[in-house]
Amino acid sequence: MSNTNFEQLIDNNQPQELTPSFPSMSDEEKVKRETYTDEELRDVNNITVTIPDTKTPIVVFFGSQASGKTLALLRMIRFLENESQGYTIEPEYVFRPQTDKHYKKMCDGLKNMAYNQYAPGGNDIISFMLVRVLDKGAHPICQILEAPGEHFFDGSPNLNFPTYIHNICAAPNPKIWVFFVEQDWGTDANERNMYAQKICSMQEMIMPNDKIIFLFNKCDKKPTQYLSNRHPRVSSFFDRIQGQYPNIFARYTRSGISSLLFGKYNFQQVCFSAGTFTKTANNREVWTPGKDFYCQDLWNLIS
Repeated sequence: MSNTNFEQLIDNNQPQELTPSFPSMSDEEKVKRETYTDEELRDVNNITVTIPDTKTPIVVFFGSQASGKTLALLRMIRFLENESQGYTIEPEYVFRPQTDKHYKKMCDGLKNMAYNQYAPGGNDIISFMLVRVLDKGAHPICQILEAPGEHFFDGSPNLNFPTYIHNICAAPNPKIWVFFVEQDWGTDANERNMYAQKICSMQEMIMPNDKIIFLFNKCDKKPTQYLSNRHPRVSSFFDRIQGQYPNIFARYTRSGISSLLFGKYNFQQVCFSAGTFTKTANNREVWTPGKDFYCQDLWNLIS
């Protein structure tokens, strides 16, 4: 036997490191298997999160699946880390337990996703994310939290929020709730009505001193509702959203003297666009970030 054949025989008998393979699973299913334990998959109330900083305000991105929360977060990272702003964004690694392999992967690759020319897709799906926004002196300004859209709204107004969302609400941090709403969203008026009911039900869990922002997302799709200076006419989007989502603002209004002194609504509103997306031949999407003023307007309300 030649030395070459002998070496091959030895190599073939060495124990091989096996890499988990899920050939029949979709990308979404693979991400779920990496994200959740069996107990968490069986019952979402077993999901645990940890917020080690209990003082810095938490900005909660509230929205359904495909509402644009992830891209809004990535776009804000680009904006805030720009030299003109001077902030630093850091993922909070301990937000999810070590069993969540996907979360660590997303934390490690967060900046790459934020500055990538392509929109995230495939295995680059952010399920959970908590990031800290630090100023030039490394002092925390706020924390931005994203959670799976199906935990906020699954197509039914009767969905019970998982325990971890109740725990976030009960955390001592000041909170800023950002409700993502899109004009003409959903399969029909009934789905928009159910989503509006879900947002209204959050009012029972929101503390009196929490700040509320309604974010009218993907507004670039409605160019006829823009002013001559190429900025969205916020009042136009407000009116359309109010008409399409019955009573969506009903639980967030003032009455009596408060209404006279501070206005009818106890929330702020902003139009937003993360940018435009052009599909390539291999089904990837080239991401052209939106204008900075969208991010600046949102940041002004947050900060």
